[in-house]
Amino acid sequence: MEGMADEKALPLQGDSASERAADDANQVTRSCNRASSHLKTLWLFTRSDLKSMVYPNMVFGLASAMSGSAMTTNPNPSLLAILPNVPYVAVWLWLNLLLFNIANQRLGSSIVEDSVNKPWRPLPSERISPEQSRVLLLVVIPTVLIGSLYLGAMVEVLLLVALTWMYNDLGGGDGDFLVRNMINAFGMSFYGSGAIAITCGSECQLTPRGYQWIALLGVIILTTLQVQDMGDQEGDAMRERHTLPLVHGDGFARWTIAVGVTGWSVGAPAFWNAAIQAYTAPVVLGGILTFRTLMLRNVEADKGTWRIWPLWMMSLYLLPLWL
Repeated sequence: MEGMADEKALPLQGDSASERAADDANQVTRSCNRASSHLKTLWLFTRSDLKSMVYPNMVFGLASAMSGSAMTTNPNPSLLAILPNVPYVAVWLWLNLLLFNIANQRLGSSIVEDSVNKPWRPLPSERISPEQSRVLLLVVIPTVLIGSLYLGAMVEVLLLVALTWMYNDLGGGDGDFLVRNMINAFGMSFYGSGAIAITCGSECQLTPRGYQWIALLGVIILTTLQVQDMGDQEGDAMRERHTLPLVHGDGFARWTIAVGVTGWSVGAPAFWNAAIQAYTAPVVLGGILTFRTLMLRNVEADKGTWRIWPLWMMSLYLLPLWL
């Protein structure tokens, strides 16, 4: 009888082991799902700005580093030496974008605006609360600072943090459209110079001509960036943001974009005294951008036009390679 009892107990022990294994597997699955959900939340903070901030500046950093003496003190850059730095550039750009976007999107006025323009973002979709966003920001800021110190872009990140404070907490992004565009222009310029610093590493520095080019690109951004506001007018109006189309009218804003894009499509290659072939991409993309801005006047079309602007900017970023 005792042997029979032991035999009957064995399946129970097996069942217990199976249950523990199943519980462990379920726990691993739940942990993976939570991690995946958190990563998706971080990605959603930055999703809409990857095309305008991360990808173009990766191109800018690589093109500038490979331009040799046109922009840097390294006359003979090696692609094999530069390429290993590109992943660091991507991470640095994304983390800085994450920092800015959390600081921006956690504000009450931003949540109201995003509920109209971008309801899928983490806060209006209630994936995360404003308080959780504040705590997340307390983690991201030192992470970005430490990473920038290691990568050699500390000056740029300190300036970007200051601009983030001015744009969000001091209301620079909601006040006069010129102030808003200026903060954005400086910010994008520092993204670009940081990307160059990390891509080049300690082997080279920007030349005076390189700094002049970055300054010119800042002016180009300042005079054309209002293209991003054309498709967001409803949400911006709810937030009482003073963007160019809301202050001076939709038609006037479109013509400022058209004139700026057309002029810089020719002026930027001329800065480098580039060959005629170098004008092709900026002029073609600039022409498409101008045509859509003036002729396609609805929200969906404006959002599509905004997606072309980073491509046009990338065509300008590549100009030093034509020399």
